[in-house]
Amino acid sequence: MKQPKFFFVLILVLMVAFLADFSLTARSTEPSVLRSAEGNSVQSAAAGGERDLALNSSSGSLSAISALHFKGQDQPEKVSTGFFYLQAYDQGKFVESLTLADLVAALEDQPLNITGLTLVKGLKVKRTEGQEIPSPILPRVIILEFKAYDFHQRMGEVVENLFRRPYNPSDAISLVTPVNIYSFSSNDLRNKTPDELIKAGLTILKRDVSVSGRTENEIIDELTRLILDLQQGSSAKETLTQYQQNLESLKSFRKFNPQTISLAAVRFAELQAIKKYIVVYQQEFLPIPNDQTMDQLLANQGIMFQASELFRSIPSDISVVVDSTIEDLKQASMSMNLIYFKAGPKRRPDIKMRELSVDMFDIYAKLAQATGGLVEASASPAAQLKKILEQTENYYLISCQLPAPELTADQLDESEISGKTEQEIKIYIKNKSYELSYHRL
Repeated sequence: MKQPKFFFVLILVLMVAFLADFSLTARSTEPSVLRSAEGNSVQSAAAGGERDLALNSSSGSLSAISALHFKGQDQPEKVSTGFFYLQAYDQGKFVESLTLADLVAALEDQPLNITGLTLVKGLKVKRTEGQEIPSPILPRVIILEFKAYDFHQRMGEVVENLFRRPYNPSDAISLVTPVNIYSFSSNDLRNKTPDELIKAGLTILKRDVSVSGRTENEIIDELTRLILDLQQGSSAKETLTQYQQNLESLKSFRKFNPQTISLAAVRFAELQAIKKYIVVYQQEFLPIPNDQTMDQLLANQGIMFQASELFRSIPSDISVVVDSTIEDLKQASMSMNLIYFKAGPKRRPDIKMRELSVDMFDIYAKLAQATGGLVEASASPAAQLKKILEQTENYYLISCQLPAPELTADQLDESEISGKTEQEIKIYIKNKSYELSYHRL
């Protein structure tokens, strides 16, 4: 007689389990944005980095949406659907004519069935083919960092170009200065005009670059004074010692700090979005003696070795391992992009200026090349930023049938599966040598 009661309890348990599962997969209505940063020093920005780049992750990611979208469709067992973000360029121009027939995908040399293609251009869906792909307009994460010591008008043009582009409220934009991290929320993008956003960005950048560059510029000015003293016949040994001491102080300001990059990558790792980390690095210079003075220093046996060490090659203590930062960026599908701003040295009569920032260029270029980003050296950084941002507005989304691996209960870790599959899948264009960039969403 107790059997009906048992089945009634069992049905209730199953209903509760179903509702709980649905609550985990339902879309969130809150967009993912960066929180605004607080503080007014380089130290506070570094120490508070975890707060500054905190992410309110939305469970309505493309992977969750796609799982719901295809859950009820008839598909063979042991087959899943993967989505890929793809771009193709022909001599630097985005190719917008690709069709399903042009694409080939393979997993460990085994061909895969590409089922759908959507072309997004200018943040609008221009063409679809095959199986419908849900939510093709991807949110974007744009992080623009300035490594600068002296505000230049062309930096202002970079900020203006940043906010003149079209944005969606689901996008996340962050401006990183040498002092702090500032975020522009979805409400900012929705309710403020481009002119208002530009004004806010310029105010932040001018103030922070002025604050951070004051000490570095003071050191450069002191080094310049010492070089002038050398060229005017002052005590060489004492002057070289003072120069070396100031140079050590300058080095303390020139450290590669990957924390902000890695933190951004980790915070956005689970967000299905287009992610661009862009560094504008201002070219740096160091004052050195003119050729006549240099010959005199090297002819003096008492100081020739010290002078040669200081001036023959630009000393650098920057020795860092970037592999862990590259791995963080790759795990998050975030590309590093370097705009090396060739501003040129300040005009200083009778003083030679030698480029100092080659070491930093090499570090950021390595990060960019390893993550599929651009490396551009230019006196017009705004034009290079425009090129990078246009990439985020033009792309293909493709869907592909993937063989579902046979897993035990202990192996059902979705992150491990997707990471393995992404490394093994290759995408090609038939009979074309386009430059391709793609990753799994």
